[in-house]
Amino acid sequence: MNYPALLSFFCGFISLSLEILWVRLYGFTMMSTPAAFGFVLMAYLAGIAFGAHRGGQACRKNSSNSKLWQQAIIALLISAFLTLAMPFIFAWEHNQWWRNPLIDFIFIALVSAVLAYVFPIAHHLGAGPSSSKQGQRFALVYTSNVLGAALGPLVTGYVLLNLLTLQQTFIVIATLQLIAVSLFCWTQPRSLFRLPTAVVSLVLVITVGMASQLFDPHSLIQQVTSNGQKANQIIENKHGIITIFEPTDLQKYEPDDHAVYGGNVYDGRTNLSLVNNTNGLDRPLLLAALQPKPKRVLMVGLSIGSWLALANGFPGVEHIDVVEINAGYLQAAKTYPAQARALQDPRVNIVIDDARRWLKLHPQETYDLVIMNTTWNWRANSSFLLSQEYLQLIKKHMNKDAVMAFNATGSPDAFYTATQVFKHAYRYGNFIFAAEFDFRERKDTKQARDIYKQVTIEGKPLFSADDTLINRYLETKFIDIELVKKVSERPLEVITDKNGITEFKYGFALKRLY
Repeated sequence: MNYPALLSFFCGFISLSLEILWVRLYGFTMMSTPAAFGFVLMAYLAGIAFGAHRGGQACRKNSSNSKLWQQAIIALLISAFLTLAMPFIFAWEHNQWWRNPLIDFIFIALVSAVLAYVFPIAHHLGAGPSSSKQGQRFALVYTSNVLGAALGPLVTGYVLLNLLTLQQTFIVIATLQLIAVSLFCWTQPRSLFRLPTAVVSLVLVITVGMASQLFDPHSLIQQVTSNGQKANQIIENKHGIITIFEPTDLQKYEPDDHAVYGGNVYDGRTNLSLVNNTNGLDRPLLLAALQPKPKRVLMVGLSIGSWLALANGFPGVEHIDVVEINAGYLQAAKTYPAQARALQDPRVNIVIDDARRWLKLHPQETYDLVIMNTTWNWRANSSFLLSQEYLQLIKKHMNKDAVMAFNATGSPDAFYTATQVFKHAYRYGNFIFAAEFDFRERKDTKQARDIYKQVTIEGKPLFSADDTLINRYLETKFIDIELVKKVSERPLEVITDKNGITEFKYGFALKRLY
């Protein structure tokens, strides 16, 4: 067997797998900001450059293949230790007052540097001057590395992270490294440290496997939640990490009013009461008044399912398509009675897919109401749900008198972009309502009040007989884009797929998190 090529393959597989894991961990810690990915990539590449340089120096200093094998095996052993320990050290450092990006940079660079140190050695062993068919062996070493680097993200990102937690995946990768150490030790016929190193590695594999069963599989995530408290439910899959928290302020929130976080960022709450209205239900509820006959409804983004439970109670609704990319939200919603029953409603069709892809593949589907449960405008990839191109796609799926609404989360550019796509777009709270007709006259009317009285959740009226609350919500004025322009400190800009201004130009900069 060509062991140098196998070593090269293994380095590529483990290196890219760890990069995926660190992007997940660091991105979660930094609240899904787009700068997080670039930061990890920069640190990882710096570590690769340094490690490869040191590995090249080791090859020039040692003419003995056995010594190079020893150094490669030791590096793999150190890498396995770092794979296990560094995530928890990072999480501990994250909670210290002296945390700063330079320390994070060193941590991530160190992880990649140790593995990068091995690759020049694998190249030297597999395609050295003394080797026959040097070109062929050279190609085999590099091809093996590229193959490993390609399989790493696929296996880790799409399989392991979908079956295991982030913490468990780190443990699996470390275990693979320890197994590799044992394997490569046995390939060295006259090495004095072959037997003890192999035995120690196998003992460590067993120890790590047993110890991992004693820890909470989500303990790593619990240490870096932005909420600052322990989550009572964590769901992890290939699409991301969902954390749910019980309320600590029982004077403001009911005991069952849980907060939902996606990617370590606030997503919404489980509350379905318009009296406390901690979930801002008055915003999606307004759609019922603006479109009194909403037979077909499209909901982009399920979250915990509170808005779906509300939309199910709109008078006249016959069908609701819910497009959600992360199946973990369905799992979370099923643990709450009202939300679970909303999912089971025969009128509801749940689609697990990317919204853009699904809408393009179903051009025949049209709707009377479109509700977009949009995340924070500064999160990574959020521009693709706020861009001019995406709103134009939504517009193609809207009937003549349809109304759409989405959460701009405070972005004036998102509001301005909607005005460039629709003839009429206005803001209510932090929501943008848009359509091809002027729907404002429908809001503060007797018909709207009658509709509000008909809205139910689980068969019960949403409002009491008293009209005070209804009046408060319906009398709230729409805000025009011209007013926003007047108070804005800069000219408003159209969000496109290419500029991503909410994330990169005006986004939540990484430095603000330190």
